[in-house]
Amino acid sequence: MSEWVTLLTGLPSDVAAVQSLLNANGIPTFTMQTDPYTGTMSLLVPASKFEEALQLLQQFEPSTSDDEAADEGNGKT
Repeated sequence: MSEWVTLLTGLPSDVAAVQSLLNANGIPTFTMQTDPYTGTMSLLVPASKFEEALQLLQQFEPSTSDDEAADEGNGKT
């Protein structure tokens, strides 16, 4: 039986989006409620798929556009 590891913990909407991406790419997942007061959840993947899942996530991380970076550097927001 495979060991499962936590890939991320966050709001259910964030966890659901990542879970959908991973499942669509053939990586099995399951979720657990982490904190019943805040509603945060943990997304777990098999340990053998952890690196692959991490690489997929890194491809889809939001990035700051060059214009936004320039504005932040000039004190604009």
